[in-house]
Amino acid sequence: MGIKKPFVSEIAKDTYAINEFGLTAMYLIVGEEKALLLDTGCGVCDLKAVVSELTDKPVMVALTHGHLDHAGGIGAFDEVWLGEEDFEMARNCDFNALKGYVDNLGKQGTYDVYDCSPDDITGFEIPPVMHALKGGDVIDLGGRHLLVIHVPGHTPGGMCFLEDATRILFSGDACNTNLLGAGTSVTETYNALKYLDTFTGRYDQMWNGHVGYAGAPNCMSQPKSTLPDLLHICEMILDGTAQPMEFNFLNRKMCAVEYGVSRLSYNPENL
Repeated sequence: MGIKKPFVSEIAKDTYAINEFGLTAMYLIVGEEKALLLDTGCGVCDLKAVVSELTDKPVMVALTHGHLDHAGGIGAFDEVWLGEEDFEMARNCDFNALKGYVDNLGKQGTYDVYDCSPDDITGFEIPPVMHALKGGDVIDLGGRHLLVIHVPGHTPGGMCFLEDATRILFSGDACNTNLLGAGTSVTETYNALKYLDTFTGRYDQMWNGHVGYAGAPNCMSQPKSTLPDLLHICEMILDGTAQPMEFNFLNRKMCAVEYGVSRLSYNPENL
């Protein structure tokens, strides 16, 4: 029998990483007046119960982006905040595809560690009320403030969240060592990452949306070279010096380029 509950790690005071069985990672940031839950995972675990064990304060739910492995659990909540460009993908979560994602990760290592199944996905028929987040918004939790940074690339509505006090950036999937950039063009991804780079001096840790991926026994922030390596990859693609590897993804041709600690996958027809 595997582990039945998500791993919870306190990565800073009153700041928690919630590993949903190696499928995705959520974050809970607790202020003096309320808490912020970043992402809702696949809906495989009872996320509301996990959160209630960590805080009794009111909880605001926000999404880094609308992909099914981050928005699959939104049905457990009445309201959710995210980039307006991602509303439709979050509302129209394909639960058959989500089951396939869970099973794929399961076979990569999740099933070796955790007791979970695609059949555990709760799903939803009616999504919660959605509110638009915009770059430049500041979320006030009472004694803690997070700046919302719009970083399109992985998805058009991708958002990162920066807390100056703890010097932590929560990057979701918008900036990680294995960035899937099919949501927009390479140029748009590059420009968004260049904008994110203007905040580099304000954080020491960057936590993404997939700590402890599959059955990996770790909970670590990303290497400091993640963002500069991604920028260099974009520059190589755009100036024609990259040597991309071709592969098929969801029945379409994709390319990937690696440099340093990072890898960017992109649509070669959308530079």
